[in-house]
Amino acid sequence: MCLCVFNYRPGHEWPLLLVANRDEFLDRPADPMHWWDPTEQRPVPVLAGRDLKAGGTWLAADPAGRIALLTNIRPGHLGQTGQRSRGELPLAFLQQPHDIATFHQSLRPDIDQYGGFNLVLFDAQGLFWFSSDHPQGEWLTPGIHGLSNDAMNTPWPKVALAREQMADCHQRMETTPWLPDDLAILPILADPHTQSDAHLPDTGVPLDWERTLSAQTITSERYASRCRTWIAVHRSGRLQVSEAQLSPDGTMAEPRVFAWQA
Repeated sequence: MCLCVFNYRPGHEWPLLLVANRDEFLDRPADPMHWWDPTEQRPVPVLAGRDLKAGGTWLAADPAGRIALLTNIRPGHLGQTGQRSRGELPLAFLQQPHDIATFHQSLRPDIDQYGGFNLVLFDAQGLFWFSSDHPQGEWLTPGIHGLSNDAMNTPWPKVALAREQMADCHQRMETTPWLPDDLAILPILADPHTQSDAHLPDTGVPLDWERTLSAQTITSERYASRCRTWIAVHRSGRLQVSEAQLSPDGTMAEPRVFAWQA
């Protein structure tokens, strides 16, 4: 995942709404979201896409309704690689029985084995974020939060726009009956326009790359937004997860929908 926005509302009928884009090189193979069969190494089934190069994932959920989401970090980490793949981290959380706090503390001694990352975790306790740059982490407060390839709520233009989009949709959903399917037709993270040079962040990549990466939905011949995922969590424990593949020009395929009671 490289751009995501969360509407976190503990106690609400829908305590968590999430929309996320995965941005990646087009020549890096991946399977779309599906249920992974349990194995001896991974006894808990997970719903996730699969990176066929390193074997991990960027966003995953389990039958209990726990969710893990990963982005990389650009500033300060460009060109650095880790001994282990970041894509292991969402799977590692979902494959252990511990709560978020215990998992977080168990990972901290090994955090420098991975390339720069953000990891967002959700379970019955709440919504938690930590990263290579902020290993102490923090429980996110109720409200709308955005994340790309820097710290949580870093005000890059596309992140600020994502939070505005979610706020607008929040107001609409509070006044109009809606279903989880409606998330996929809401205009969140779908803007293909790049930012002017005056508003670009400086993350260490060449200026032409900064321009390309400044769009919410990235379109280019080498690197693009590959899929978009929507997650709605009901207070009853019911989850609905939808994922749509995106073509290099930003055209969205029909979403696949997964729903279950945790």
